Amino acid sequence: MASTLYKWAGLLFLSSFPYIFTLRGDFVFDDTEAIVKNKDVSSESWTDCFYNDFWGTNIKSNLSHKSYRPFTILTFRLNYIMNNRQLSALSFKTTNLFCHILSTVLVWFTYKIVVNIQHLKKHKIDISYFGALLFAVHPIHIEAISGIVGRADLLCGTTFFLAFICYDKAINSQKHSSLFMVVTIILSAVSMLFKENGVTVLGFCLFYDMIHNIKNKKETQIYKFCNKINMKRITILMLSIVFLLYGRWAIMGGTKPEFKATDNPAAFADSFTKVVTHSYIHFLNSLLFVWPQWLCYDWSMGCVPLIQKFLDHRILCPLLMYLYGIFIIRAIFCKQNKKFTKRILLLSVALIILPFLPAANIFYPVGFVIAERVLYIPSAGYCLMISFGLNKIITRFNKYKLGLIAYIILLLIYGLRSWQRSYDWQSEYQLFVNGMLVCPLNAKIHYNIAKVSDARNKTDVALASYKEAIRLYPEYYQAMNNLANLLKNQKKYQDAEYYLRSALKYKQDYPAVWMNLGIVLASTKRLKESEQAYKIALQYRKNYPDCYYNIGNLYLEMKKSENALDNWLKAINFNRKHELAWTNMIALLDNTEQLDRALQLIPNALSELPNSPLINFAVGNIYGKMDRFEEAEKHFLKAISLFDRKVQAIHYANLGVLYHRWKRYDMAEIMYKNALKINPDFKTAIRNLISLQKYKNR
Repeated sequence: MASTLYKWAGLLFLSSFPYIFTLRGDFVFDDTEAIVKNKDVSSESWTDCFYNDFWGTNIKSNLSHKSYRPFTILTFRLNYIMNNRQLSALSFKTTNLFCHILSTVLVWFTYKIVVNIQHLKKHKIDISYFGALLFAVHPIHIEAISGIVGRADLLCGTTFFLAFICYDKAINSQKHSSLFMVVTIILSAVSMLFKENGVTVLGFCLFYDMIHNIKNKKETQIYKFCNKINMKRITILMLSIVFLLYGRWAIMGGTKPEFKATDNPAAFADSFTKVVTHSYIHFLNSLLFVWPQWLCYDWSMGCVPLIQKFLDHRILCPLLMYLYGIFIIRAIFCKQNKKFTKRILLLSVALIILPFLPAANIFYPVGFVIAERVLYIPSAGYCLMISFGLNKIITRFNKYKLGLIAYIILLLIYGLRSWQRSYDWQSEYQLFVNGMLVCPLNAKIHYNIAKVSDARNKTDVALASYKEAIRLYPEYYQAMNNLANLLKNQKKYQDAEYYLRSALKYKQDYPAVWMNLGIVLASTKRLKESEQAYKIALQYRKNYPDCYYNIGNLYLEMKKSENALDNWLKAINFNRKHELAWTNMIALLDNTEQLDRALQLIPNALSELPNSPLINFAVGNIYGKMDRFEEAEKHFLKAISLFDRKVQAIHYANLGVLYHRWKRYDMAEIMYKNALKINPDFKTAIRNLISLQKYKNR
């Protein structure tokens, strides 16, 4: 009893403690698109996720990645609702960690079934438990646990192992075999709705059934594989696989996802390059099991250069992997090895290969090069093989202590690596920088570093990273667009225009580039060209509120006030929360003395954005002009409070003018002085303060 409790305690501790750092993290990388920006997570509808892909795009759309995981999205919704409809990364990450703990326990139970297949009573070590501990701490799981989108893999794994356990019950139970069979099919479907590769559990069950029947051949002298009951069970499995795969194909609308060469370069290469490079990628996946030192959140683009020549030394790596595979096959067919050894090897290899097949680029191309989270289930096969191998070595050489020390060292290495890697997943910046160390040739990593650096106001780093991304991938039009925006902000308009026009060479129908080109052209007073650029942007994207806002600004500069108002109104119609469009409309009506129109607009603006400092300040100006001093004061004070550290001299100065006109001279003087504390050279405040002091000293 005590021994069992210690085992449970050890398993629970090792499946949680190495990943504890990840709980302190934020939404990172894919989490932003799949959770933060995904309306299926936060909307009122519970059914939209069944019509959309994992990223919130209609599953039948040509733009969809065809990743259909509605049950995973539903768990995100539950997190969102249980946290008072707030997107809390801690809540999401805690759930992920719990899923891994549960999955580890189920892996232990799965190993018990596989290891006890011969009902052997004596092993030098507890193979199932040692394998489960290794699974608990393996660093390849970090991406699935720390990246919230990895929950798809965690829950797919949990239901995968649960389905297998039920299938074993279906084989061995006489009374409830049919019930367990039905539960197995249901769980496999659920697993597939968490993530696509969940359907492979039926293939693993089929393989296990064949092994199980061969085991019983001598016991009954009947080849149970041909037994009517077994044939019925296996037929049900095969029909279920066909039915689920057909259902998956139908949900996609009978179309395959369309990927870019940057997502998976080898898939678009010639036959030799494709086969050899994919073989090398399979080797890298295997290497990550054994020595998970080089972990990266994104292996796309140039991370793994294509093998295009027969003399490329990397071609030896997959050959070594295949030689090892031949060694395994030889061990399986070697007459000297016991059936127990052969079956453990067969099931370990099956557990590695079958769940990996959908991501292997064998049947169809996938949208990634290497994705560590897809190795979550296959790693269970690796851990079982290592544990079994350790038992064989200890048994053969009778070195229990030495073998145990080696195992503990491996456990510590994996655990410490998981601990270290979970720290990288706390923030995007740390994750991206670490990725650059592993994949310095990946242009997307440099692009992501640039975006995060820009958000952190590290402009020099952002500029350098965007340029490096473009150097590595000269057709990277997104990087060109973002780099141009940075250069535009530095008033380097000529350089900005160069990169924007370069981007258009590779992506003519990119509305954001046309809009940004319009902004740059307007900044250089080429107003007609700017107007044309904006109109082209709107041709490619009809509902583009930012573009309507910017063309409104252009018309304001061209002294076409009504055109400006019309376009700002269009921006608001497409985005009711467009703060700058509301602000500019109110300000223009203020400056053109159209106060009645402004008064009609104000309630709608405040209804949509009651806590906007810009809108409250603009409203304060309107009410001040109309001598509605108390209302003006209220909005000025609220604006200043909302601006907080970003408050400017003009905000205090305008409130000072209000008090000045209101004859609250002491308050006016205080506000003028506050304005001058922020900007001592603010002429309006200086002039008004001198005038006020002269008036008070008369």
